[in-house]
Amino acid sequence: MIAQLAQVYTPPVISAQPPERYFEILVTSIIGQQLSVKAADTIEARLRQAVDAMTPEGLAGQDIELLRGQGLSYSKANYIQGLAEAFGTGVIDPHALAAMDPPEVISALTALKGIGPWTAEMFLIFGMGHPDIWSPGDLGLRKAVEAHFGTEQTSSEVARRWAPYRSYAALYLWEYVDKGEKPIT
Repeated sequence: MIAQLAQVYTPPVISAQPPERYFEILVTSIIGQQLSVKAADTIEARLRQAVDAMTPEGLAGQDIELLRGQGLSYSKANYIQGLAEAFGTGVIDPHALAAMDPPEVISALTALKGIGPWTAEMFLIFGMGHPDIWSPGDLGLRKAVEAHFGTEQTSSEVARRWAPYRSYAALYLWEYVDKGEKPIT
């Protein structure tokens, strides 16, 4: 089924970003939680214009109301400041993250308020470029798997067949869901 989707869709390339970009990628991930891509992009653009830099130093001391004025909720503004503090104080070291296995990355990131398993999994795929990450909590992946395989197995059970390339399978399935296509049989 993934082979058939690969003939129809061309998903983005998965590539590892340098550790120096990890903070910015995580900020973008927090902004995008439970928002449409368009809304998240608008808020991110406003935030970039309002602060000197999307760095721990550029965001750690910002007034919450300034962050909220760019469209962030109170919670997300606090999460971003907590992330900035964690990176700024070395609680989260991007170079140490780069050397960790995926379960260790998930554990380190989900210890921070505002970063759950989904955000950590998206970071592993889009920030660190891991080829074999599956996000069982992702609604789009669950819908796509259900459309093609029914409900007798969980998405994680179905996804085992795509190891060690589950990140790529996810990209094809997200593309399928985004286009609103009918299941390929």
